[in-house]
Amino acid sequence: MSNNPTILPGELFIASHLGFCNGVRRALERVQQQINSQKPGQTLYIYNEIVHNSFIVEQLKKQGVQFIHSLDEITHPAPVVWSAHGVPPALDRLARTRELIIIDATCPLVQRIHDLATEHCRQNDLVIFIGHQRHPETVGVLGCGPVHCVSTPDECLQLPAPDAEQKVVVLTQTTWCADDIAEILAVLQSRYSSLQVLSNICYATAERQQAVQELIQQHHIEHLLVIGSPNSSNSNRLCEVARHHGISAVLVDDPTEIKLMDFSRRPRLGISAGASAPEILLEQALEILQTQHNYHINRG
Repeated sequence: MSNNPTILPGELFIASHLGFCNGVRRALERVQQQINSQKPGQTLYIYNEIVHNSFIVEQLKKQGVQFIHSLDEITHPAPVVWSAHGVPPALDRLARTRELIIIDATCPLVQRIHDLATEHCRQNDLVIFIGHQRHPETVGVLGCGPVHCVSTPDECLQLPAPDAEQKVVVLTQTTWCADDIAEILAVLQSRYSSLQVLSNICYATAERQQAVQELIQQHHIEHLLVIGSPNSSNSNRLCEVARHHGISAVLVDDPTEIKLMDFSRRPRLGISAGASAPEILLEQALEILQTQHNYHINRG
């Protein structure tokens, strides 16, 4: 405990960029605005999770929001929110034919990728998307046309050869790991003589990954805690960045998990939070580390 003089304080360093990105904040604001304007007895539906964070999802459920995975779960015209990850264009068209009230909370950066994928598919270009096959963002992009998805360098070897005069363009999931993208691009560049990379990870993802690298390089942390849910791509990527540099990392969905962690070796800790993790979870984690594990918090 912090009042036990035999336990020396540990050092904890906070990443310079962490937590909510603008796309997440915008999506949650749109949902809250809709909740506040709902008619009595009206249900608000959200297609998939609005953002990948279990705390946020549970808080919205307490406000009466229903999360769905099929439009068939809506039996009458009602408001439905597209999550920050976006949806396939065909799903949007179906919702409109059913006269649903659409609240589009798609991140503008994800929407830009949709627009690029649609444009280049119409031009009959060979469109390659680097991303997780089953991630909602990927599902939305793949719905824009004949887009080829790869998530490993080996998968690049299965891609088709372009037709004569056909351009090869590459798009990237906004929450991917920069190091992994570089490996995949190296293989793609060896396969295709001409390659146009039209998008990369979003600026918020890049900032948070760079901040983790700075914790390692400047503060020589030995272990990283990342506040984020297991299905959060960008949170998992932060752990991967640390591991790529030989640093152990743990994803923390519920800060109370930290109470049972063993820090008896007093490792130099770093802490970050995924782009969908609310600040309240970070503050809870810091309080536990300070009061129960006797860590000195370096905020500067």
